[in-house]
Amino acid sequence: MADTVAMTQLEVADYDLGLRGKLVRSAKTRGGTHLAFCTIVYGLSLTDDVTDTPFSSAGNGYPDALLKPDESTRVRLPWRPGTDAVIAELVDTDDRPLDLSPRAVLGTLTDRYAELDLAPVLGFEYELWIFSADPAHTPHGRTENAYSLTRCAEINGLATEFVNRMDQVGIEVEMFHAELGPGFFEFTLAPAPAVRAADNAVRARQYLRDLCAEHGLHASFMAKPFADKSGAGGHVHSSLNRDGVNVFSDGSGALSTEGRHYLAGLLAGMADTVLMLNPNVNSYKRIDPEMFTPATASWGYDDRGTAARVIVTDPKSARVEHRRPGADANPYIVGAALLAAGLHGLTEELALPDRAAEPAELPGDLGGALTQFESSTWLADLLGKPFTTSFGATRRAELQRYERWLRSTITSWELHRHLEHQ
Repeated sequence: MADTVAMTQLEVADYDLGLRGKLVRSAKTRGGTHLAFCTIVYGLSLTDDVTDTPFSSAGNGYPDALLKPDESTRVRLPWRPGTDAVIAELVDTDDRPLDLSPRAVLGTLTDRYAELDLAPVLGFEYELWIFSADPAHTPHGRTENAYSLTRCAEINGLATEFVNRMDQVGIEVEMFHAELGPGFFEFTLAPAPAVRAADNAVRARQYLRDLCAEHGLHASFMAKPFADKSGAGGHVHSSLNRDGVNVFSDGSGALSTEGRHYLAGLLAGMADTVLMLNPNVNSYKRIDPEMFTPATASWGYDDRGTAARVIVTDPKSARVEHRRPGADANPYIVGAALLAAGLHGLTEELALPDRAAEPAELPGDLGGALTQFESSTWLADLLGKPFTTSFGATRRAELQRYERWLRSTITSWELHRHLEHQ
């Protein structure tokens, strides 16, 4: 049967936006063919500042790499006639995904779990801001109430269209509701095997932004746009399956041995992985225990004030909700952070600390998180030096850009404090 799809949206995982890509004639993307994509993709910031990495730099001319579509991810986009989409990986000459790829890192970690006869399952949920697409960024809706039915009515058309579109591409959105803040909403995705869950998350974010743009709106996953309001979380629920059965619980309302080691790993490795969960300067302005955003590697049963909220009431859905990630973090990188820390706990058989024990403080700014990340040997071993070196370089460059701006900018705080009184 002749190919009736005119164009394919190639989707490539990066470190900041989540997905980048290009439109290509569909026939050129099929039949096991390889395309090409610039390796600069792993060095681009949100606003396309370029960070040189050991793999891609001005010194080597930012070369292309082979790009291979993952046919298991190809979907038609019914709302864009004549267009389908496929996630593609940058690969080497042996068809192996580049070690710099966050999606490849997540895939490698799932393979490590398979060696333990375990399959990690992730469920992403996102808080986000919806504004009018005007220079003032006017929040969408009149009120700020959480779980407001009035705000549900105001957003009903957009939310329903989003849920239906995701259903058409095989992504299940379980709920969409109002959160506490101006134009502040949340959606939850059904749990899925780790790589598929991250694929679904990164696509849902992008496709919602596209939908909002069609309606003259702007969707933002910025962690903290309002100093006096809640921040946007990107919480992730994780569990462990064996032969398709959840083994996170022992079946009687307590954690299993695997569940305890996995959770111990999340807690012990949280400080080292914070950079992956909170990757921007603004990410740390969201951290506020009074707004249920933890500053310590704490855990508890069904306790939203902790970093790791354990839910084991129903053995079939037993899981831990990691509440430290922000909505501004890349789903592949967040997933890799969780799986790496959990795997460390499993392989080292780490002991779960008593809930009454004083939890470890987590880095409170980008600089502290970067130092912790770069000094972690176990994390580099699990994620691979190519990824940790390149990702760390982009975070250091982001911090340096902010520090340069701060040094050269006269802030309103300085003017208010000094201009009139000195």
